[in-house]
Amino acid sequence: TCGGGMASSGSGGVQVVDENGVLCEGGLDGLIDSTGVGQAGLGYGIVAIMGPQSSGKSTLMNHAFGTSFREMNAAMGRSQTTQGIWMAASPKLERPTLILDLEGTDGRERGEDDTTFERQSALFALAVADVLLINLWHHDIGREQGSGKPLLKTVLQENLKLFNSGRKKRLLFVIRDRSSKTPIELVVATLKEDLEKIWSAITKPEEHRGKTVEEFFNLNFASLPNFEEKEEEFGAEAILLRSRFKRDSDDDGGSNCYLEAETSVPGSALAMSFAQIWQVIQEDKNLDLPAHRVMVATVRCDQTIMDLGKSFEADQRVIALQEKANAGLTPEFGEKCKGVIAEYLSQFDELVEFFDAEVCRGKRDEMVDKLQSVLSSAAAAQFEFCRMTATAAYGDGILSVTKEGFSRKAEEWKTAVLEQFDEAIGHACISDETPREAQDVRTRLVDDMRGLHSQALKDLKLSVLSAVKKSLLKAMGPPLSALFEELPKDTWLKARQLKANMQNLHSAKLREETEDLDLSLEDHNACLKELHSYVNEICNNLVEEAVASAASRIKNVFTKSFCFNSKGMPRVWGAKVDISAINLASRKLAAEALSLLTISQIEKNCSELSVVTKLLDGLAENEGSAEDSDGDSLSAALTSNTWKGVKEDLVLLSPVACRSVWLQMNSEVSYMLSQALAAQEAAKQANNRAPPLW
Repeated sequence: TCGGGMASSGSGGVQVVDENGVLCEGGLDGLIDSTGVGQAGLGYGIVAIMGPQSSGKSTLMNHAFGTSFREMNAAMGRSQTTQGIWMAASPKLERPTLILDLEGTDGRERGEDDTTFERQSALFALAVADVLLINLWHHDIGREQGSGKPLLKTVLQENLKLFNSGRKKRLLFVIRDRSSKTPIELVVATLKEDLEKIWSAITKPEEHRGKTVEEFFNLNFASLPNFEEKEEEFGAEAILLRSRFKRDSDDDGGSNCYLEAETSVPGSALAMSFAQIWQVIQEDKNLDLPAHRVMVATVRCDQTIMDLGKSFEADQRVIALQEKANAGLTPEFGEKCKGVIAEYLSQFDELVEFFDAEVCRGKRDEMVDKLQSVLSSAAAAQFEFCRMTATAAYGDGILSVTKEGFSRKAEEWKTAVLEQFDEAIGHACISDETPREAQDVRTRLVDDMRGLHSQALKDLKLSVLSAVKKSLLKAMGPPLSALFEELPKDTWLKARQLKANMQNLHSAKLREETEDLDLSLEDHNACLKELHSYVNEICNNLVEEAVASAASRIKNVFTKSFCFNSKGMPRVWGAKVDISAINLASRKLAAEALSLLTISQIEKNCSELSVVTKLLDGLAENEGSAEDSDGDSLSAALTSNTWKGVKEDLVLLSPVACRSVWLQMNSEVSYMLSQALAAQEAAKQANNRAPPLW
């Protein structure tokens, strides 16, 4: 028995299956590797032999192929020599060839009715061997009860369990102990008739009915003399038979060789193939050889992918690339990765070269995915570095673009940076196609660039707007400020005209300055709105400033009128000057100036202003009389907090505030009035003084 290890015949052969039907895996790999089969790809052969017990199978194989299977010792009696299935390599053939020696059929050791192992071993030989030799006694051919009939029936029946094998199986019938009295041609003809009869009698699937035995088999025939009687002749003919298994000995390229140029399962997977086939046979299932080859190829490819994947992960070149990729942008990262991947794919191709091509193509794609997955995080890091580099380059470039031709230059710079990015991504890609991850990174880059463009545009827009505002303030501030200093009757009209002119002028300037920015209508309108708000802000600030210093401003109006004549010359308070009239006129001008500061008319005229003006004008007249010098009438006129009919948001100075301003102004100019009266009194006294006595 196998005993868990390699069972040997002592001649270099190993037991493949023991007499109990247990597969002996221990010695298969060693024999396959040591004989060169494991390295031969599909360039090896398998020859098996079946036949009745003690029919000289081992003897034939030893003489024909140079093996040393244990042979029966006739002197010890006829008994079972080979138990189970044995395998050895032929040392006589240059091409690696394995020889299978199967246990003899119809042996008494297993009993008359125990044909299970016979059927299983026959199916195994049909499945794995390129050529199956069937050893038959000459005197059994044509006999209904000959020992060869059950064997032939077993072979033909079991072959039907092979689904779509893809090629016809070659059967070589070796007729032993031929007779010189009967021509071999007649013996062969009789054997063919027996085969056809057996084939016809076998129950076949519907699709095989009506087909001949030669549609399933390549039939070949050979004969040998009796070994014991003609040993030398036997040996010579056995060597001649061997020549039919040598492809390099044929002048016609091997067409006469019994062995095909290539077998179906690569030698490196032969042990696994044997194990799987024997398992299916023991489970009494039909053998689908194409599916089996696919399975063998799949298992070998998966194992190869796993082994090469581990080696790839541990490869120092891969580790170095990963470290560099995570540290910063690595020049030619993708090409370096592709180079290492290509080496491992080349190893994969070599290791699975002889397996099912379609399976290998699909598994090769898996191998590529496996290797690329190892470097995927490093590639992702490179993509991110490409994005960061491109983002920084775009940011630096966009900030240097001025408003002149900004839109065009920004688009040109964006195109240039994206081209540089795409080129960098091409160098970082570890596959020939740009992966989805790189496309996602590019999308993020475009978003980053859009944000930087928006910020740069915003900064330029604010810069232009700031410059226009500065120009506006410079052009509008001084004249408007002077207008509210002097407070002429048409102050608000001139203020509105100045505001409209400045707003239109600088709106046009803003449009001109932002033309190359290619602003959207929404952005442009927002800029105009902000500019117009700034115009209102300037006006409101100057108006608020004027209102805050209302007492001082109306005092200046009073002073200018009271202290200076119409020509701007200082008044001389002579005896005949009507100070009271000048005081009244000056107060009316001050009251009129105050009325201008009570209600805002920066947007339009306010009709209610006339009421305010009339009230304050009356106030000036009353305040000018001696009777009302104590301010009682002022208190009576300005006791309300609102101006009747005027919207609250237009009110600059309420009536109460006007009273306060007027009292303050009145207090400040009272000294001026008393000084004028004193000067006039002095003038009168000077005029009435008598001339000197001298």
